[in-house]
Amino acid sequence: MILGAIEISLRSTRFSLSEVSSGSARRIVERRHAVTAGVDGLDRISALIMAEAECARDHGADRVEVLAVPTLRGSRLIRLLDRVADAVGAGPIHIPTRRDWAAASFLGVTVPAGDFLPDPVSVAVIGETAIGLAVGTPGEVPEWIGSRPVGASTMTRKARFQDPPRPGQIEAAITGASRGIASMFPPETDRVLVVSSLAPVVERLCGPSIGPEEARKGLGAILGQTSEDISAWFGAEMALARHLPGIIVGHAALAEGLGVRVEPALCDLPASLEWLAEREQLVTGQEPS
Repeated sequence: MILGAIEISLRSTRFSLSEVSSGSARRIVERRHAVTAGVDGLDRISALIMAEAECARDHGADRVEVLAVPTLRGSRLIRLLDRVADAVGAGPIHIPTRRDWAAASFLGVTVPAGDFLPDPVSVAVIGETAIGLAVGTPGEVPEWIGSRPVGASTMTRKARFQDPPRPGQIEAAITGASRGIASMFPPETDRVLVVSSLAPVVERLCGPSIGPEEARKGLGAILGQTSEDISAWFGAEMALARHLPGIIVGHAALAEGLGVRVEPALCDLPASLEWLAEREQLVTGQEPS
């Protein structure tokens, strides 16, 4: 199956096209557009939805879906964009709950990994406004799920990050986020994999196995760098580059709050949501759609 997805987040809109099977996902196309998710951006996001939906179908997509982050639920922007999504045959806009977002990310990491992960395993996902954490058997719907409102942009705002952020602001963000993570009290596991939009960059800066010290070294490597510098250095879009300090802070907070080393990981969100729907239908006895 070929799935097309248009993902609307607070500061960007991403289009992706993936070939998805029961145990793997292969990304065919991916591109990100820097546009703020507000009514002022309605015309531009509408045009993006129409253009990318047409592109997905030109590439043979079996289904095209428009997704939005939980923070946009009930917003005027989504009510207006629902009409656009309906018009191109992709509506209504799907807004996963925080639980579904965490559960889907868990499957997005563990399904392709097959038998290479321990049972149980933890998967965290760092979003713009929250960090989700799921624990369970690889390839199955997780048995434990929690989240805290300490996402990359939330931490940036609460710690009043400048561009670039100062060391004191970074430490304040780590302290606050660590407390939030520690208050979840998840089941203990030997491995914690962390999904973020900049996982390869985090691994390059901090290494494949990250404790608080490695995370701080990674933050030290970009200390004094503006988001423009980071964008040029790593080839990341500006909307993502602004979040890199907050994303690394999230890794530090998970490592400190859980008392474990964490590992950067990637997942394909549209494929992840498809796998979650399939498994939940099996649990409830419904026929897969």
